[in-house]
Amino acid sequence: MSASSFRSAFRLAVFCLSSGAVLGACSKAPEEPEFDHGLKKPLVRKLREELAETPCDKAKAQQLAQLLLDTGDMKGLTRVTDTFGEKCGPNIVLLQLAYTANARAGEKELALKAATALVTAQPDNASYHVWRGLSLEALGRTEETAAALQKAFDLQPGQRPILNSLVKTYDALGKPCEALAAYQRFVENAKPSEAKSAEVQEQLQERAAKTSCPAQETAAPDASVTPEAAAKP
Repeated sequence: MSASSFRSAFRLAVFCLSSGAVLGACSKAPEEPEFDHGLKKPLVRKLREELAETPCDKAKAQQLAQLLLDTGDMKGLTRVTDTFGEKCGPNIVLLQLAYTANARAGEKELALKAATALVTAQPDNASYHVWRGLSLEALGRTEETAAALQKAFDLQPGQRPILNSLVKTYDALGKPCEALAAYQRFVENAKPSEAKSAEVQEQLQERAAKTSCPAQETAAPDASVTPEAAAKP
């Protein structure tokens, strides 16, 4: 927002408060000042005009969304994504940009909305379930976070970053058996170098020793890794 636009909005707000809304002039909230896109303003205007004529032009919509992200217009980017989705169906690139923008701006609900749309569009993409889990975690919805991350882990059980996030969430929920089961499943699916790493084996041994869980067919700690080796950093 430019300094002049801000001053105009501020003067109007002061007038409304002091005048008692004379003749209903202030019965409605002042319109939000136009976002200042700086040197990119002409291109933003051009793309918006072109999209008004051809609203389902994916290339132009994506170009405009990227431009809005680059200039920091997160609300404008969200509007472009929503409008395109309503008229033309979901667009993965636009949803990715919307998630990135809103997560970066701390717009938790909007980030969750974009991540959920990505999951709906591509349910077999583990990354989108992770994004949804991170959005839910930011909102303090821990049970739902665990469910989203578990889905991501089901799709890619050999991925250490997903394992770490999932186990952290189960620990926060006080669910040691689920956390142990995740480690055991990771060992069954990960690359041998990762499955037999000292850190993973140490976690397996410590969690198995501290937890009494229902019997199930799961991976045991690698016998070739001694407790002394597992204890090494």
